[in-house]
Amino acid sequence: MTGYELSTSMSTDYFDEAAAAWDDEPRRVALARAIGETIVREVKPNRSMDILDYGCGTGLVSLFLLSHVRSVTGADSSPGMLDVLRSKIAQATVAGMRAILLDLERDPVPAERFHMIAVSMAMHHVAQIEQILRTFWQLLLPGGTLCIADLDPESGSFHAPQVAGRVHHHGFDREVLKHQLSAAGFTQTHDTTAITFTKPVADGREEEFSVFLIWAKRNASTGTTPPTG
Repeated sequence: MTGYELSTSMSTDYFDEAAAAWDDEPRRVALARAIGETIVREVKPNRSMDILDYGCGTGLVSLFLLSHVRSVTGADSSPGMLDVLRSKIAQATVAGMRAILLDLERDPVPAERFHMIAVSMAMHHVAQIEQILRTFWQLLLPGGTLCIADLDPESGSFHAPQVAGRVHHHGFDREVLKHQLSAAGFTQTHDTTAITFTKPVADGREEEFSVFLIWAKRNASTGTTPPTG
């Protein structure tokens, strides 16, 4: 699972192979920057925060957010993507950033807890939305914030043919997702549009897409188990 085009439940071979050139696509870089800027503007992370970027890919959002927080843990299920991120960390001697192999649809929930979780363009590849939202609730410290950036509803043309068969959701209705967040124990749910852009689709047309940011709070209670529905 990686942000921008990857599934937590699919073979990561394609993405491992694509990782070295992943950042060469200007739209991908611009999208990551828009998401990062929207998180900073709306959620206002600060230097006391440790955050998890789940589905981090090559770390485009992670590294943008790093200058605003204390630490970022970039998590992905693609070793190739993580190799690129680790190379960036090493080359820039970046402090406060690490990369870990993690697939929350399969792996045990880590023991570490975070002030914020960012999930950028990865949720539409997750089969069990309710399950992973409850996992995010567990991973947040009381009072922590979950930020989800993903596609508004689209026709199914967003993804390249080699990935399209592994997409579980052709975008999300914001109100439905906010209801799912509430059911998973989150409160103070808000949304905004992070970016609207056009890109070529399979039949050669240019099509317009929009990406939202939804953010919500885990309440400050000391409980350790999220609601079950």
